[in-house]
Amino acid sequence: MDEARVLDNYSYKDYLDIANSTQERVELIFGKIYMMAGASALHQDIVLSIAFFLKAISKEKKEFISRIAPFDLKLKVDGTINVVQPDIMLFCQDKSKPCAIFEVLSPSTALKDKTVKKELYEKSGIKEYFLVNAEYKVVDKFILNSGKYEYAGAFGEEDKLKIECLNSEIDLKEVFEAVNI
Repeated sequence: MDEARVLDNYSYKDYLDIANSTQERVELIFGKIYMMAGASALHQDIVLSIAFFLKAISKEKKEFISRIAPFDLKLKVDGTINVVQPDIMLFCQDKSKPCAIFEVLSPSTALKDKTVKKELYEKSGIKEYFLVNAEYKVVDKFILNSGKYEYAGAFGEEDKLKIECLNSEIDLKEVFEAVNI
């Protein structure tokens, strides 16, 4: 499958029926079912690289855990259950929802990651949202302020990326070098 497909007006029950009847991964966002395309090697390499560096931080700071997709994350907004599979999630004090989410952009998911998923994470109170463009070696950072995401900047391979909820940072040069892009 080359691109994600969208189906409209579905409930959480519909999502469960679809998810249990297919081997494809699916997401439910604001009543729409998104059939997920397979990830590229570059996408998976970046996810693994970021997760590796976050795991190293977690050995020092045991108050948080990280998860990578596939992992169903349920987020309730306006009484409706949404189910997504973010590439990387960080759970800090509140273990019921992540404090930070990383999405690695792909041709089939970039629009969804920049629009409906960003809106979902914002409405769900996810404190930090990172969009990773592996091809250009850039990470866009958003921080939740008064219920709205504020753009905190673009960070390149020469930068250290501060993760506020961890009070720590990762060296993006090391992240991107580990992938051999």
